[in-house]
Amino acid sequence: MELKALHRHGWAVTDLAREFGLSRTTVYKELASEGPRGYERDRPTALTEPQVVHVERRLAVCSAIRGTDLHAELRKDYGYVGSYPAFQRQLRVMRPAQVRDPEIRFETDPGRQTQTDWALLGLHPLGEGMVELNALVSILGCSRAPAIRFASDRTRPTTLERLFRCIEDLGGATREILTDRDPAFCIGQDREGRAILAPEWVDFATLLGVVPRACRPYRAQTKGKVERMVRELKESFLPWLSGQLLPPHPTIADYDALARRWIEEVVLLRRHRTTKRVVDEAWQEEVSQLAAIPERVRAKFASNLVVLPAAVPSPEQRGLGEVVQLRDLSEYEVAAG
Repeated sequence: MELKALHRHGWAVTDLAREFGLSRTTVYKELASEGPRGYERDRPTALTEPQVVHVERRLAVCSAIRGTDLHAELRKDYGYVGSYPAFQRQLRVMRPAQVRDPEIRFETDPGRQTQTDWALLGLHPLGEGMVELNALVSILGCSRAPAIRFASDRTRPTTLERLFRCIEDLGGATREILTDRDPAFCIGQDREGRAILAPEWVDFATLLGVVPRACRPYRAQTKGKVERMVRELKESFLPWLSGQLLPPHPTIADYDALARRWIEEVVLLRRHRTTKRVVDEAWQEEVSQLAAIPERVRAKFASNLVVLPAAVPSPEQRGLGEVVQLRDLSEYEVAAG
């Protein structure tokens, strides 16, 4: 408006350009336009149509998928060059940000503590059918390196075997293992509310040379590190798994292998928000502080875990032993004589 007003009062284009610090070409364009001209800049970080379709498809399958995982998929498969903050600004429009409850974490020294918990993942294909798939999650308290092993049940023998495999994956045992009060680890509590550990769990911990600990009831914050990893397993691993090609009849070993691959490709490469360190680098340092697994423990779990649940006994099998033959005591005395 000032340019046009001064131009109507006799100012030359050269004088206007010098007065406002513009080029003469810009002044000519402003004087020729009917109104204020808008400026549009290129947005190299804007999502293309195929990228938008991919994000919408992934959100439709799993609305809680993490933005970092979506950003990694776009960079890997669709050549997206924008930074995560630039992508996050567009993702907020497509999916409103979710408010998370604050979490409390307790930092531990290297090699001191492993946290373990079960995660129920729902129905998944296993063998020729569908079963409730469970995942035992273990995580090192210092480096945050995780290990995940799957199972079709949560019995005590299965739990201890899966925990042994997790300790193997982590590279050794810490000085203590913290669990919740799952029946696989605890059989009750005393009058003061202290957990009574299962004898099998105590024996196994003794063989490993670790101290078994149980957190207080209704205190999920005590084992917040593994709680966080369980949440990531459901929010990040399951959406990642939905994009993988499974065998026609997947086994527990197939799920274990996919979990290890997800850990190597996603979890270990990220920089942890609390420790400010790359998880893999911190893990490599913590491994030297872990105790080696005794050979007698390895021998105990040398055989592989049965993949499918045991078959339900038939009525004929259940009836065996229900019929008792009554015999006179004198018959046993004659046989003993």
